[in-house]
Amino acid sequence: MPRRRQWMTPFIKQCFVTSGVTLNMLTHGFMYGFNTGLFAQLRKTKEIQLDLELESWLASSTSLSFIVGSLFSSIFMDRFGRRPAFIIASATMIISWLIFIAAKSFTALLVAKIFQGFSAGVESTTGYILVGEYVSPNHRASFLASFQPVMLFGDFITHSLSSICDWRNVAIILAFFSIPGLALIVFSPESPSFLAKIGMHDQCKKVFYWLRGPNENNEVEMLIKTNLPSKQNAINNDKINGYKKVIHKLSFIGTFFKKREVRISLFIMVHMQLINLFSGSILYDSYTVDIHTAVFGTDKDQYMYLIVMYLDIVRILSSIFSVFLTQKMKRRSMLLSLVGLNILMYLLLGIYVLCKNHNLLPFDHISIGIILYGFNYFSLAAGSVSLPNIVAGEIFPLANRSACGMICNITFSLYMFVNIKNVPYIFSGAGVSGVFFMNAALLSYALGMTMYTLPETKDKTLLEIEHILRGCPIADDDETMINLKEHNETNF
Repeated sequence: MPRRRQWMTPFIKQCFVTSGVTLNMLTHGFMYGFNTGLFAQLRKTKEIQLDLELESWLASSTSLSFIVGSLFSSIFMDRFGRRPAFIIASATMIISWLIFIAAKSFTALLVAKIFQGFSAGVESTTGYILVGEYVSPNHRASFLASFQPVMLFGDFITHSLSSICDWRNVAIILAFFSIPGLALIVFSPESPSFLAKIGMHDQCKKVFYWLRGPNENNEVEMLIKTNLPSKQNAINNDKINGYKKVIHKLSFIGTFFKKREVRISLFIMVHMQLINLFSGSILYDSYTVDIHTAVFGTDKDQYMYLIVMYLDIVRILSSIFSVFLTQKMKRRSMLLSLVGLNILMYLLLGIYVLCKNHNLLPFDHISIGIILYGFNYFSLAAGSVSLPNIVAGEIFPLANRSACGMICNITFSLYMFVNIKNVPYIFSGAGVSGVFFMNAALLSYALGMTMYTLPETKDKTLLEIEHILRGCPIADDDETMINLKEHNETNF
């Protein structure tokens, strides 16, 4: 028995509990990658009639239901826990694939995409919070960064299957691939932070020590102490009914936005989500055919899936590289260098497509587009997409994580809806090069704002990061505990 326990280290346990979240993130890659094969095949077979308007609604509908999922998870997980919310999201994603399998009309496709957006909204709000609360500070960034390569691997799997299978058969396969994530999260424990928040302190310590071992005792003690006011406020709130409860909630909103750590963290994440979306990851998956036609030419249609799979491999390797990079580089250094490279590649791609359209190139070859595209994929996978996800698991104050996550995800969903819904019309007006230049300008603005406000978060505990945002000195004394208690009001 002792030998069996030797290999079951806290790190292995953290790997187990995060694997359920990670496998569910794989389904995000399935969701985005499925659009490429679905649209390309329906354009050829006309099995279900889609025009430009209907395609744009299918591509963007997930962003609207994403908002609903974010709202639902923020309310649900504060009352019932992170784990139950994640179980609902995982089951909803499986249902969406079953709807795709049976779909025979645009309405059915739309319903399936809405289900997927809802699931993604719940998982995005809950997943990063759950892993941030499960994992030790020195491993947190690597676990959070691993989400991106897993999602990209899901993207790659879907693109590979779409090159050899009908989209219905792809949906059948993806439905089976989505089951293990649900099974693993069912057997995982609840987050220690949530258990502390609802006053289950003994259970909180039990789960925390099981996950982290005895070496991080100070963190669990501080976690329990800082959540004592929240428990008492929650008890008091349950006694308030009707009109007084509405007034209480409205007064909390004012208190919520008065907190310095809330305002700064939201400002940072609103701009980092701008970087996440306009880096190009979702754009390339949703309008692959249009962009590839502009960059590679209409005579290269037969190579589309080969190029897509090559770029998927570049993204996967780049995102894996970012996992190791987060252990060596500071967040701000990674942000400046990799998002800066993303902006440069956008500008070069825009100039290349513009010159190509006006026959201004003295020499042209498909390898030029592939190289530029490859560097752009490297920059977005290693930095522009992975870093916002990492910071999202670190930056929000503990007492208001769900509310901040909800606001952040709603902002991202609105960005995504406006972008994906209107890109076809920008294509027809300004061309693909115009979209590249627009994204470069938006990334430049967001990078400047983020660099101005983002503190360094590498290897810091969540409470230390919260202190930095609040402007308090980092200390473990009675005065610090009093400051924490004064700021820990009831969650929104």
